[in-house]
Amino acid sequence: MPVVAKLAARYTGNESSSIPYEKARQLMGAVIYCIEEYENEGDGSRELVAEHSILSADTAYRQGYEILIDRVSNIRQEYNLMMKDFRHYGNRCCYDTFQQGLPAFFLYYDPRFDPMNHILTLDYPVLIPFESRCGADLMEVYINCAYLEQRFLQKLPEEYVRYVLNAYSSDYEELIINLASIGLRNVLGCRIAGKTIDLNGYSEDEMARLKNFISENTRENLEEHLKKYVNELMDFAYEGDEELGNYLKEDMRNYSFELKHALKYHCLQTVLAVENS
Repeated sequence: MPVVAKLAARYTGNESSSIPYEKARQLMGAVIYCIEEYENEGDGSRELVAEHSILSADTAYRQGYEILIDRVSNIRQEYNLMMKDFRHYGNRCCYDTFQQGLPAFFLYYDPRFDPMNHILTLDYPVLIPFESRCGADLMEVYINCAYLEQRFLQKLPEEYVRYVLNAYSSDYEELIINLASIGLRNVLGCRIAGKTIDLNGYSEDEMARLKNFISENTRENLEEHLKKYVNELMDFAYEGDEELGNYLKEDMRNYSFELKHALKYHCLQTVLAVENS
């Protein structure tokens, strides 16, 4: 509470001894957020809340605040690096989120008085959930996810990416969709069918191999095979990028469900670009 009191005095410019309840609650959250930054530094090895701790809350707050400032600077650097070769493939949601929206975070983020607030709605869907995160913590994970997706997609010919996106939906440019997921699913579809990654659709033999593979495997086995193929892809084209591979494998459970469903209801074209462009 004394740390919150000091922060409140700074917030009011020492001109008032009282603040609204909601603002006090916000400032308490700011103090806790920065203390947690300190605690989490070094893989969570610090235990500030332990009874034997001799570190004051004020010191932990101030050190955590400095850690947070450095963290935001690192997030900005990663964002700027990602944007040098950023591609949105004509998708409006992707463009609006990363090229139009993200700069506002760095302009308006308030690490001292409101570090929990990440400012933006973050409409573009990434492959991992982040509902439990907020502030810089959320933005660090979110931008890293986007950077991983860019690393994956930029190894594929842009013409191919646009082809599979258009096969997914002719109005993909207006949809809120994950671009990397659609690209990866089609690459793995080609791997299953034994076809090259091109714009030619699937032959009868390739479709037969694809359908047999899906029908002969349970949903769980299908997921494991898909994860193995992701590992093969990483070794072949992405220099064994384990972080990227682990991220992309987050989609394999959903993908295996959708393949089984699409085969059952004879609608594989809704999942894969099986027809000619």
